[in-house]
Parts: sequence; structure tokens; C-alpha cells
Amino acid sequence: MSSRNVPASVVAFCGKATAFAFFHCEGVADILLRLWAPTQETIRRALAEHPLRKNVDLKDSSDSIATLFPSALRGLAFKSTRLTIRYLRSRPQLPLVAARIPWHGPWVGRWAGRDTDLLFGFVKCYYHLLDKFLPSDASPEETLCAPGYLLIQAQILTVLDSVIKGGSGQTPLDPLFAPSLHYDELLGEADATASVLPFPPAVTNRSLAEHRLISLLRDSLSGSALGVGRARELFAESFERLLKATARRTSLFNHSACFALCDLMEEALAILVRYESSAASSAPSLDWSFWLQVCRQMMESQNTMTEIRMYAFLYSLWNTVTAEENRKRQICLEWLLDEKYFQEQFNHWCPMVRAYYMRLLCWRLGQPSETRSELDIRIMRTLALRLYRVWEGFLSLQADTLVKGGPRISTAPCSPAPCRRLLIVRSDSQPSPGGMFLTFDSILSPSSPTVATAYERHGSISPIIKAEESQESRIIPSVGKKSWSLLKNIMPFAVSTLETYRSTDKQQGMEKAKTADSAVQTKLHGPRSSKNSTGGHDTAFRVHSFKFSLEWIDGEKSLFGKERQLYQPRLPYSTSDDLFPHDATEYGPGSPEPVGVITNQGKYAGRALAEWDLLVDEYRDFSMRRLAQGVPRATLVETPTLGVETFRRTG
Repeated sequence: MSSRNVPASVVAFCGKATAFAFFHCEGVADILLRLWAPTQETIRRALAEHPLRKNVDLKDSSDSIATLFPSALRGLAFKSTRLTIRYLRSRPQLPLVAARIPWHGPWVGRWAGRDTDLLFGFVKCYYHLLDKFLPSDASPEETLCAPGYLLIQAQILTVLDSVIKGGSGQTPLDPLFAPSLHYDELLGEADATASVLPFPPAVTNRSLAEHRLISLLRDSLSGSALGVGRARELFAESFERLLKATARRTSLFNHSACFALCDLMEEALAILVRYESSAASSAPSLDWSFWLQVCRQMMESQNTMTEIRMYAFLYSLWNTVTAEENRKRQICLEWLLDEKYFQEQFNHWCPMVRAYYMRLLCWRLGQPSETRSELDIRIMRTLALRLYRVWEGFLSLQADTLVKGGPRISTAPCSPAPCRRLLIVRSDSQPSPGGMFLTFDSILSPSSPTVATAYERHGSISPIIKAEESQESRIIPSVGKKSWSLLKNIMPFAVSTLETYRSTDKQQGMEKAKTADSAVQTKLHGPRSSKNSTGGHDTAFRVHSFKFSLEWIDGEKSLFGKERQLYQPRLPYSTSDDLFPHDATEYGPGSPEPVGVITNQGKYAGRALAEWDLLVDEYRDFSMRRLAQGVPRATLVETPTLGVETFRRTG
């Protein structure tokens, strides 16, 4: 393991061999644990996350559980933090054979979790062997006292902390690759050449989904990597505890750490939820109250990058975090649609934050469902009330400025970034290459329907599509009668330039709006009602992947920066007009004034309402396009993914 390049198969074998030597070879565990050099603070943090009774004495549990393990490990059973630290600081007494092994060398960094999968292969095999010695009815105290268990948790916690500290990508481990100068300073001189630029290794450019720790979690909880015993359950429980310990240590005002924590949560929580939903899982549910509290605290950081990343996190894992009605009620009604929070975020000063928050409301909260429950109706009604409150506040502030002779509130929508806007584009137009070489034919070949696309991971109709895989022969082309070329598939959807609300008279504009809404709803609901009335099955169709991409726009043809005539805001998907209140009394007692909350940020209400109007047009235009291209009904229209990789600055 001290060689520079080691095959992956050799690393996997070394991890397993190290785990077996840890259990059965005298003195090996003593030196391996000391090579990590865990700190007392890290051990206490890992210990604090375990569900232990206060002032519990672990001596009896430690003595009883140590007898079940090999003699080489019995002295490593945990009793207290003080005794463990004293043990680590003492000099080990190694056998003669083990004393001749050169323990200190280049491989120590890899043993600590760097460069290779040695540590993670060892951890996987350790849990597999732990399950063989640990009784099935072991208490949490006995599990904690298992030899080496807490120290291994402390080392994994150290790796998690390094991930948060170094960002979502893996940090450079060699000082040679640590940048000492700014990029502009290197290119400032005329004689600067590309040869002097310190290029980082390829591992630093990997996303967190490819991190070895996430791969360990995915491999351990998927399939039969850890067997059929309690090993998978123990690993899932311990990993969530360590993830909580990492979140507690993350600074609220360190946006890079919060960004990395969101990346880590997005990958890890999805894997843990998938494991819990499996039939063989008997592990307790995740501590969602803690994670929701983490999300709400991040939104109080007053950092736009943290807020945008949190909205992208909720958007990506929406179907996961809102799987239970009680949790959905807390997220929607008690947080996102809270009156004060809604006014602050909908009228936020940053156009990018407004864009992400509105897309979360439009594409997640306002998305149609097969069976709309009472909670869904209540959420839609609350969303309509919040929009109406902003609308009434805007009218009141505009009338007040006209009376006092002040400047009018701007109704020109802002682009999320200068000369750029979020457009819905195809993300599966070019399939990823299966090997090292890519031929032109592979680009033109259609994507396989069995490949898990980004929409199938984040969408809500994957079970329906899987049920219709037997009808692949009936797949309708995803384009209409015309045959689109490869370049047309890459081009983004253009936003509809039809402006329904161009009228000088408000009543006439409202009548046109109702007529347009009824036409859209007839288009959206027509296929569903016809299918239900005939009792037939939905026609099979090809599912595509879409995403929101920050694209450059032409300033002359753009709708941004131009004043718009505003009317009462609309819901993205609504079949009845009674969701909107008819007067302010429907808000209930304690809210007689429509302005109240939005006084401080009322100057952005006109821009926010104009941006919401464009977003609803984009939503309906996209739905009608997909219905015209063969999607049976509106509830099966794909949901574009939303990320922040396109504009996030590195470093």
C-alpha cells in the first residue's frame, strides 16, 4: 500500500485482509488504531450522538461484550473516554513478528482515508465481521462497547469533517497542488505560460456523489454487500449519527461549509431513505425533525448562496422529504408558506433567490397529483392567499405612491443573473459514453428507456413508467409529426412571448385572463377526462430528462427589464377560481391590513409579481408542449431538475 499506483482489486483485498488481521492477529489492532491518532474531542462528539442514558456505567456492558470477541480485541472494549485516551497515548506492546513490520510510511495517509479505498474497504468488512460476534439482541450500550467500534466512528467523523471543510469535491492531499497564488496573478504577466499553472489532480474535480464515503454508504446499504444480518442496520444508524455530528459542527455563516453540507445531505439522505423503504429494513426512521431544523437554520444565514443551495436541495429531494403528510404539512404550511417567510422570500432583494424560491413553489408545491388530498387543497389555498396578499399590498403601495407623488413601483421582471436566465433544456439529448471511445452513431442513437435518467431519480412517475415497460413497442416518438434534428434537441425551450395581460382596462384584462386560463385548463385536463371516461389505459410514451440551465439571452428580445401590466397572480395548476379570496377578511383575524408584512420589501413586489407571471407562463407552455408531444395527461409531465452548478464559483 505504499506504492504510488495500486490496482483497485489489490486495494479491496488489502482492506479485507486488514479487517481480518484487526480481529484475529495479536497486536495489529493496537497499532492500527494508534495510527489514526483520533483526538479526544472527536471521540466525545461521536459518543454524544449515541442514545445512552445519563450517567450510565459502561463497565459491566464492556466486560460482558468483550468475552464474545477474539482475545486479540478484548482489551479494546470501550469503558470511558478517559481510559480510551490513556490507552491511545500509551506505547503498545507488540509481538516480535508485528514489531518488525514498518508501520509508519506513505501508506498511513491512505489508511486514514486518503487517496484510495483502503479505509472504506476495511470499514465495510469490519461491520460484516462485527455482525458475526455481536449478539442479535445486543443493547445500544453493548454495541457501543464493542472493541474498536467507537474509534472507527471517530475516524469516519474525521473524514466527514474534512469533506465539509474542503467543500463538495475531495481536497488536494499533496502540498504540491495547493494553490499559493491567485489565478489572475499567474496570468498577469505577459510571459506567463500554461506550464506554470499548478493543475490539481483529477480527484479534486469529482463531485460528492463520487466521493469514496458516499460510495461506501451506497455499496453497504445496496444489495448484499454486508450480508443479511444486522450489519447494514448498524452501519445505517451509525452513519446518520455521524452525519448529525458533522451538521452540528458546521458554521452557519460559512457558506462553503453549508454548501458542502447540502451536497452531503442530498446524497446521503437519499440513500438512507431508499434503504429504509426496502422490505428487509427494520431500522428506525431518520430524525427528520433534526434535518428540517438544519434546513431552517441555514435559511437564517443571510447568505444568498446558502439560500439558493437549500432551495435546490429541497427541490431535488421533494418527493423524499414530503413522503409523509405530517412532514409535508410542516414544510409547506409551517415553513415555506408561512406568511412572514413567504413575504421575505417572494419579495427578496436578490433575483436569483426569488427565481429559485418561485420555482420551488411552482414546480413542487403547485404540481398536479393523481389524487389530491385535503392537505394538498389546503396548501394550494394557502399559496393562493399568500399571492393575493402580495397583490393587494402591491396595489396599496402603488396607490400610495401615486397620491404622494413618489416614484412608481417597478413592474419590470429581473433576470436571475445579468444577461442570463433559467431556461428548461433537454439534459438527455446526448447519452453518456459507455466506454473510452465514442462514435458518431452512438450520439444519434436514442437513449435506452431502461436507463435511469435524472427525471426518474427526481420525478414522481417512475413507478408508472416501470409498469408500462412491457409496452415499449407502442412508444410514440417524443416529437410530433415533424422530425427534429440533433441540434434542435439541444436547443432550449423558448418562453412563450404571448402576453395575455396587455390591456389598459383592468376588468377587460381579467376577462382575458380567465378566458386564457380556461383554455389552458381545458388543454391540460382534456386528455385525463377522456381517458377516465373511456376506461382505457394511458398511451405509452418516451420519458425525457429536462433541467433548468442558466443560459445567455438576447437583450433586445428579452422580456426582462421591461415594464409589464400586472393583474391578479395565477396558480400554476388550478381548476377552480375559489382558491383566491374575494376580500381581505378571508385572511382571518389579526390581518386586517393587506400591506403590513411587506412594507419593508414592498418595492420588490412589482418585480416579483412580474417574474411569477412569466414563470407560470413557462410552466403552462412546457406542459402544453409535452402534452402535444404525446404525454397522456398533465400529471405525467416531467419535472425539470434544478441545480446550482452552473453559476457557483469555485474556491
